[in-house]
Amino acid sequence: MTTQQPAGTPAAPPAAATRTPGTPRRRLIIVASVVLVVLAGVVLAVTGKRATRQTPNPRASRRGIALVAVAVVMPVALGACSSSPGKPTTSASASVVLAPVQVAHTQLGAVGYRVVGSGPPLVLIMGYTGTMEAWDPRFVDALARHYRVVIFDNAGVGRTQPLPAPLTIDAMADQTSALISTLGLGRPNILGWSMGGMIAQALAVRHPSQVRRLVLCATFPGTGTLPPSLAAIRALLSGVPQEVGAELFPADQSMAYEALTAGISSYPAALPAPAATIAAQGSASGQWFGGTDPAGRQTAAISVPTLIADGTADRLDPVANDHALARLIPKARLVLYPDAGHAFLFQEGAPFTFLIETFLTAPPKPLSLPRMRAQVLAAQAPLSLAGKTWNPELKTLKPDATPAQVALIDHPFAAALTKLDDQLLNFGATGTVGAAITTFVHADENLIDDVLARAVQHSSTLGTWKTAITQDTRATQNAAAALRKALGLPPAR
Repeated sequence: MTTQQPAGTPAAPPAAATRTPGTPRRRLIIVASVVLVVLAGVVLAVTGKRATRQTPNPRASRRGIALVAVAVVMPVALGACSSSPGKPTTSASASVVLAPVQVAHTQLGAVGYRVVGSGPPLVLIMGYTGTMEAWDPRFVDALARHYRVVIFDNAGVGRTQPLPAPLTIDAMADQTSALISTLGLGRPNILGWSMGGMIAQALAVRHPSQVRRLVLCATFPGTGTLPPSLAAIRALLSGVPQEVGAELFPADQSMAYEALTAGISSYPAALPAPAATIAAQGSASGQWFGGTDPAGRQTAAISVPTLIADGTADRLDPVANDHALARLIPKARLVLYPDAGHAFLFQEGAPFTFLIETFLTAPPKPLSLPRMRAQVLAAQAPLSLAGKTWNPELKTLKPDATPAQVALIDHPFAAALTKLDDQLLNFGATGTVGAAITTFVHADENLIDDVLARAVQHSSTLGTWKTAITQDTRATQNAAAALRKALGLPPAR
């Protein structure tokens, strides 16, 4: 993009990085062989069963990495434990990437949207420059196990009609309100990210009867704020993966960025926001930052329960903004994630979606220790079944498979693993068991990032990827063994 944006423009979601699909075969085979030795032990630690080791196929470069992923997945099979009572679920195949784009004809024009999942409605509002295809599918699908999730394009993006100039945050909030009315959502929960969080605040101010609860992610108060630096915005709009990733994630979380990039690539191709729309969004955001947006000045009038969350390493939205916003909104809850950036909601995966669930619904009722043990022991079968579907698909990959083709195969199984983490957290465990689950989920989420990130690897990045997946596999293995001990299960043999 060549259009320059003013200082203080809100964060853009990442564009999918362009990767060279082919990878030298010999190096991939070496990587697969070395990492398989490390990964095979994790199955034993978690389930008490030895893994069946597979031999890399020397005739398929992508299969070399695919076999590494097969060995990764079975290790984390603490299992697809049964969902918490009363919470609707969605199958792994019902992914947002498969949901068709629909058009709602509202009082403020056509709005393009997708719907996935079942349960209470939850509307997600995208940030600056983003299309609805910028939402991490793993994040959306995790929420869709408990909620009817609606994602949509803001004014002038995709199949959503532009609004009259000059565009404002308030006008985009009004169009969001019109969508809610047209879809008959009543009083949905609302989640906004970055500029989407500004729109969410304006919606709560201007249309309070349409907001049940509010989740504000890495966003800004409208009473005067610390805007992103021009250098950060230029890096974000550069289109250079390394620069974009550095603005969204901390330096030590490169696999999280690559996992997000791979996930976004699995959507059907969508046109980017037009330059004129991006410029209009920048001007609207500038008004919000400067404290001249009417709804932005009324943030303190928000009366619905509000969760504010961000990463402590957010380079685009200084943490001081989060504290200021939390002081403005009565009874707001502020949660900050260490070593996380502007895209913390994707980096934190299951822990953050679980926080959303407990905030929007209620904390889970703790299960008894015998029931936890029974669910863990029963967990192997569902994941094994998912693996039996996933594994043959990996074998169909050709040496020149694109990142999108790889990601489409990886995503459903990664979603199943994310579901596992969510279900473990829904045990409601405390004390030693709760701490062991937290440690395991953190390690497992890092490992899932590595599995998803393989879709965008090429020869120059394989060394870093191999190091990450090896370290994260060992951490998951150790965490799994500790969790078995905490649950009173015998050590794996």
